[in-house]
Amino acid sequence: MIRTTLTLLAISLLPLADLAAEESAGSEQLLFTEPENWVQLYADREGNLSTTEYVPKGQTEDDWKEMLSVQIAVDTPDADPNEMLTRAAMFLAKSCPDYRLQPIELGGVGDYPTLALMLMCGKSTVSGHGEFTILRAIAGKQNFYLLQKIWRGTPYQAGDDPPVSLDERKIWLGYLAFQTVCDLEAGTCPANVAE
Repeated sequence: MIRTTLTLLAISLLPLADLAAEESAGSEQLLFTEPENWVQLYADREGNLSTTEYVPKGQTEDDWKEMLSVQIAVDTPDADPNEMLTRAAMFLAKSCPDYRLQPIELGGVGDYPTLALMLMCGKSTVSGHGEFTILRAIAGKQNFYLLQKIWRGTPYQAGDDPPVSLDERKIWLGYLAFQTVCDLEAGTCPANVAE
């Protein structure tokens, strides 16, 4: 599970209309669109930190090959995305001696500071699998958001080409870049997000 290898922040993945007052503090909201044919595998919250993980239908906690994790640190205003993603990478290094990270340029994806990385883990000491992750961090004015798309499979050399095709990486990076944050008080949320 990612919560054992890269748990950092959290938010429940709820339908857009229900997301508004469930997890976030204040008027800031993550607008997250759940992918079709994915199901919730895990959800938990401790203090201001909660995590929800989703997998494609048919995959389980023991055999998942793909996972989405959307996390939030509530009441973490103006966090530095670079610092937060550096912490995530350092945490990953503890369970993955063969790892590599690569920044990804994300331009024009909203009004909040954002940063993205690819993390390649040749073989996790926790799962025994090779893992490949695209992370997108969003520093809200009230909360900090971390969206992760994770692939898990056969161990590989982290210095080699990523084990996920360029086309598939582009699709999922586009998906993660599409997710955004709005503010009810500032009037930047869609009408279907209730107070």
